[in-house]
Amino acid sequence: MRSTPYSSILMTAIVCFSCVPPLIGFTIANTMSGYVYGFPNGCIPVILGAFLGALIPFILIRKLHARSFIKPASKRKKIYSVISGAIHEGGFKIILLIRLCPVPWQLTSLILSVNEHISFNIYCITACVGSLKLIWAVWLGSQLASLNNPDLPPEIHQYALISLAIGLTLLAVVGAWMYRLTMQKIRDKQADQEPLLGHNNDTRKYNL
Repeated sequence: MRSTPYSSILMTAIVCFSCVPPLIGFTIANTMSGYVYGFPNGCIPVILGAFLGALIPFILIRKLHARSFIKPASKRKKIYSVISGAIHEGGFKIILLIRLCPVPWQLTSLILSVNEHISFNIYCITACVGSLKLIWAVWLGSQLASLNNPDLPPEIHQYALISLAIGLTLLAVVGAWMYRLTMQKIRDKQADQEPLLGHNNDTRKYNL
């Protein structure tokens, strides 16, 4: 695929459309980019594709009024409500934490798109910064390519295997920490906001 003309554009398109709900295969596409182009070259299609793909649900929901087609399950409505309240209270920091949190990219795009307190500028900035968290999948793909390359000496294969194990362990630890931090911040903001419910009709929008 690397030798195919405009293959990087094709990879960007695959990443872009695979991160639009309800399509699947986003993580596989990111890993495939690292497998084909290596690290860090594979980061460009992933970051660009993820950013462009994040704009699609925002445009569909905000501009084309596709909100009526989104009907979350009753169990998730409360979660959306809590997150919305935390975003309204915490602003940019909470939005960025949600983007960096190890939650599926498609889900965070959907959650942030339906929240009317988030402006287009803030949405774009957090999507751009948050797309950097996807670099791990590119690195993973590059390591898998090294393991599957029969031309490399055994020492390189062993190094790739060890680095892969260490890297995945670190990613799991950091991901769990980021998730707990984000959820704690959301709970804290929600707790701060609850005493004000019914007394504050502030409809501010976070803008630049």
